Amino acid sequence: MPRHPLDFGAVFWSYIQGKSVMLPVLSGIAAIIVLIVLIVYCKLHPFVALIISSLGLGLVNGLGTEKTVKSFTTGFGSQLSTTGIVIGLGAIIGGMLVSSGGAERIANVIVGKSKKALIPLAVGLVALIIELPNLFEVTFVLLIPIVFSVAKRTHTSALYVAIPMAAGMMTAHGLLPPGPATVIGAGAIGVDLGLVSMIGIVICIPVFAAGVWLFPKLMQRYYLRYQVSDGSEYATKDDDLAQAPGIVKSLPSVLLAPVLLIIGTIGKAVFSKGSVGYVITQFFGNTVVALLLSALYALIFLGLGSGMTAKKTLSQSKTSLKGVVNVLLIIGAGGGLKEMLQSTGLSDQIATTTAKWAIPTVLLAWLIAALFRVALGSGTVAVAAAAGIVAPMVAQADDLHKALAVLAIAVGAMIFSHVNDGAFWLFQEYLDMTVPQTLKTWSFLVTVQSVVGLIALLLVDAVIGVVV
Repeated sequence: MPRHPLDFGAVFWSYIQGKSVMLPVLSGIAAIIVLIVLIVYCKLHPFVALIISSLGLGLVNGLGTEKTVKSFTTGFGSQLSTTGIVIGLGAIIGGMLVSSGGAERIANVIVGKSKKALIPLAVGLVALIIELPNLFEVTFVLLIPIVFSVAKRTHTSALYVAIPMAAGMMTAHGLLPPGPATVIGAGAIGVDLGLVSMIGIVICIPVFAAGVWLFPKLMQRYYLRYQVSDGSEYATKDDDLAQAPGIVKSLPSVLLAPVLLIIGTIGKAVFSKGSVGYVITQFFGNTVVALLLSALYALIFLGLGSGMTAKKTLSQSKTSLKGVVNVLLIIGAGGGLKEMLQSTGLSDQIATTTAKWAIPTVLLAWLIAALFRVALGSGTVAVAAAAGIVAPMVAQADDLHKALAVLAIAVGAMIFSHVNDGAFWLFQEYLDMTVPQTLKTWSFLVTVQSVVGLIALLLVDAVIGVVV
């Protein structure tokens, strides 16, 4: 006698549960689809959406309520154990740089002395420097008045200046600490952030050049025809810079941490373990210590040193930290998803399967991050989710290849920012562009940078394979 039709679902589910290999894979795909639907279509905050998809993944795989919640909270805490401190300190540095006027001073000094032909390069460099300790949105809002001011001085479209600015920001945001991409990726994969920084600087060169030179060279005949905002409502006042710290005071607040991180990495290679040189370089090259010293420098020299009272300096640092709460919650929840992927065995299965593929790990990591980026919009969520999948794939690799995997995820998460990404609308609104125009400029720009970054990483990977 045939089964009742209603029994087919139960039979199918029993079959799937009996296939230990199939269940984590299918449930993992389902969790990612749920995550995309909740964020893109239900407009749920990524923090909540990540919790729902993560807990659902654990429960479906039979971890039980207690173990499911414990796995998520363990991943949440583990992800923020260092990342949260780094991003918090970075926010204080960025906040002091902005509130003291030091950021605008850097911009005016570098851009103001540049010839017209070098303006895009100068603007891109300023954006890269100022973006290092800041959130993307903070840097954008800070620099947009300068973009319009420079455009007026050079009698050209604001896009002539805005595109290299965006290129510089994306380069720093995606490839250099304390930007969230490298910090999250390095923490999840378990590799020294200083090593990631050293290779990241190398990759930055072609990625930066692609954004401030190659893209404008190929596309400016098209985008310079667009009618965009003239920025009259964002005019800056030179009087506001009277008390601002000079560039000599301002630059160290941004550059001190990356320099210390690189010194720590070099010290690990040069000095024998336990020696005085090793101990000193590892102390100052520690991620938390390097950022703490930079934050203290900013509070003293950009805060108190620029005429702020102790009370105002404290108030500015508190204000800076408020802006990163949203980012930290998403990063922590992304760590929870990563832990759940590992607890259910999905990450290990992906690692085992992809190890048999004739495809470079760098390319695979880039593809995974790029898919998350296009689907979810948030580069931060894309990095966190991709890192959870890629981590077991490179668990047995050496530190160089782990660092390459981190950067591959970072550049993959830069690709094709579109209507589901807040940065897309930021660019579109401030420049008063149409959606198609923004797709042809901003979206195409970051895609070019992402692809160039991938090519550069593949070349570095090939060189390492020959030399090592």
